[in-house]
Amino acid sequence: MKGFRRVEQRLKVLCIFLTIVVACVVAVQFLDISAHLKSAWTVFLILTNLALVRQLYKCASYFLLNSTKDELTGVYNYRYFITRLEEEMSRSVRYQRPLVLAFIDCDNFKNFNDNYGHMEGNSVLKQIGKILKENTRSSDIVARFGGDEFAVIFPEIGLTNARAVMERARAIIENAVFKVEPGEVTVSISLVNYDGEDLNVFLERADAYLYKAKMDRKNRVVEQQA
Repeated sequence: MKGFRRVEQRLKVLCIFLTIVVACVVAVQFLDISAHLKSAWTVFLILTNLALVRQLYKCASYFLLNSTKDELTGVYNYRYFITRLEEEMSRSVRYQRPLVLAFIDCDNFKNFNDNYGHMEGNSVLKQIGKILKENTRSSDIVARFGGDEFAVIFPEIGLTNARAVMERARAIIENAVFKVEPGEVTVSISLVNYDGEDLNVFLERADAYLYKAKMDRKNRVVEQQA
């Protein structure tokens, strides 16, 4: 996949091109109106075409945006996450810039669903997505990896800074009130640097550290060891 940003750029170019074409037609029609005293109906039709071009762009942008978002939580979906991660991996190698990946997993989420129901479980997932989004930078990519797992891509920062962000988010989640007692909803988090490996190896490494976080005592952040 070439990336959603590239598609969006091409969409903008197409709409600009269509606008220029319609504007040229407007100019020609005005000359024609002056020469032949045609009715204003032609002008109305052309202006309507301009409005349709703008509406086309708005609709296409809306569908493009919604194709990248997870319907339940509002953060990015798995497909967009993989696309952006591959892009950031390439950029990290090309410019020798740091890149950190975080995996976030809700502790004992199956038990929570069994005790409180799936509606409450969905509400918790929404709130966790919101907390992750509010406590990361606009340049970070927060996504729902699947089920009760989230992921965050941290471009341009190292493990120390990424850990500070994730520790803050973990503490907020632990102390949040999800219609249950504070501390009843917690998350385990892994953090790994990108070391130039391929996508699957990078994901597997992040998953291995997440497993370690959950096996040790949960509700903690475990980062890659030097």
